[in-house]
Amino acid sequence: MRGEQETMRPRRVGPRFGLAMVVVIIVVGAFAVRLVDIQIVSASTLTAEALDKRDTTATVYGARGDIVDRNGNVLADSVERYDITVSPRVALGFQEMNGPVEQALAAIAGVTGQDPAAMMQTLLADPTSDYAVLSKDLTLAQYQAVDALGIAWVYAVRVPARTYPNGAVASNLVGFLGTDRPLAGLELTENACLASQDGEISYERSADGVRIPDTEVTEVPAVDGGTLQLTIDRDLQWYLQESVAKAGIAFGATWGEAAVVRVSDGAIMALTDWPTLDPNDFQDADPGVTGSRAFAIPYEPGSIMKPINAAIAIDMGVVTPETPLDAPYSRDFGDAGIINDNNWHDPNLTVTGSLVESSNTGTSDIASRMDQAVRQTYLEQFGFGDYTAVDFNGESTGFLPYLPEAPARTQLVTGYGQAMSTTILQMASAYQTIGNDGVRMPLRLVDSCTLADGTVVPRDPGEPVQVVKPETAAQVRMMMENVFLHNGVTDSLAIPGYRLGVKSGTAEVIDPETGTYGNRTVISYAGLVPVDRPEYAIVVSLGVPWAAFSMNLAPYWRIIASQVITMFRVAPSSGSPTELPLRW
Repeated sequence: MRGEQETMRPRRVGPRFGLAMVVVIIVVGAFAVRLVDIQIVSASTLTAEALDKRDTTATVYGARGDIVDRNGNVLADSVERYDITVSPRVALGFQEMNGPVEQALAAIAGVTGQDPAAMMQTLLADPTSDYAVLSKDLTLAQYQAVDALGIAWVYAVRVPARTYPNGAVASNLVGFLGTDRPLAGLELTENACLASQDGEISYERSADGVRIPDTEVTEVPAVDGGTLQLTIDRDLQWYLQESVAKAGIAFGATWGEAAVVRVSDGAIMALTDWPTLDPNDFQDADPGVTGSRAFAIPYEPGSIMKPINAAIAIDMGVVTPETPLDAPYSRDFGDAGIINDNNWHDPNLTVTGSLVESSNTGTSDIASRMDQAVRQTYLEQFGFGDYTAVDFNGESTGFLPYLPEAPARTQLVTGYGQAMSTTILQMASAYQTIGNDGVRMPLRLVDSCTLADGTVVPRDPGEPVQVVKPETAAQVRMMMENVFLHNGVTDSLAIPGYRLGVKSGTAEVIDPETGTYGNRTVISYAGLVPVDRPEYAIVVSLGVPWAAFSMNLAPYWRIIASQVITMFRVAPSSGSPTELPLRW
């Protein structure tokens, strides 16, 4: 009926609505599960990952130790340099790449002298990286100039750099460092003393790379290297280098060396090579001068071996300084062949006269009288054919033949420094032995290493060796003084107030192509200052590409000896020389 009121029926829910509700429930459930995972299940892992992303660790560099001379003068030290680093991710996200970033790089390049385009390529090489080096080895002034630019996304890292404030002085001994390791000299040999231990510092940083205040900082401190103190004197070393260079140029030499050794303890006061290099620019140096020739390259010493030969014979009791010798200009020694002298002289020479005249035949006569096995032992005790106690990287032992089994000629010519080779230090050590009453003191170049905590570690000086008797050494010193008195250049060699004992030597050099002696020579001058109370042994040698005369080297030996006397305040001699008979 129309009049009846219509009953309202509930509206039916369609299938699409139900599906939507299911989706909503699933999504909400997924978020809930993820929330639980983030906040509870994986909280520690995610926290660690977040910290890892904002934690940073930087190296704290320790300073390499100094190398100093006997007086503390610095020969090698470490100075502060700076690397400019950047986070490419932060820099490239800081502002648009073609705007302020390029301007900032141009400003940095204005300080460092770099190419801004190359710096941009450093950023673009890995845009997501948090570390790249823009500039290396900046000075303090350059770092301060970059810092003043106020660029938020660049950071400075302090990096120690090696410098050699005295340039070429003692560079043959000090050596040098490469990019990441020592390459030569004491820098290499004594790295255990000099090397530092780097530390590190860890901290949290914000997204723009700045350290977050009040966050935990973890630091492992760096340990600086030790200070290596040498026995050499910087000023004497410089003087020797200048003197040897002048001599080398005057003679047209290809190389030169000089050594000064303190007689009492074997301390090397100066040891130089010529030519040499500036270790601040070693990359541009001739490879032939990057090491120490004085340690590494032996040579036939020639007649400066004659006093050593005489000392052995006298100590064995087979001759005295006055023993008559058969020493003509030329003599046939049978199986050893013919030995010749370099100059005419009276054939009736004593042992002293043979040394004064530098007679090869007289020296060979002496050598022929000795038991070669006993002589071998003496030569080895003098230090020939073995390393010195210095323990220098690349050191040569020279060559000492085994005389008991050597050819007869070798047994004789070794008496005047042929068929054997030595370093200049071995010769200086032998003369030190004669000057020290027959006691060979192990050579010393390093005095001590002072650790970063102040602990001084002295270098073990080694054990002395009594090679010949004191009276033998005294007799040989008298003979060497007679060489000085009668060598023909006494006036130009004399140092007023001081008695000198010397010996010159000229050695022929074997031609590597022919295997025979050629025209090249090594000339040497060696001696003791003063000879009546020896304090220093001095040896100078030059490699000359022509037949030079060693006596011409005497003035250069004299100026070095004079400088040694002046620098170390050597007391004048006392008494008068003893003139020994030269002929019989």
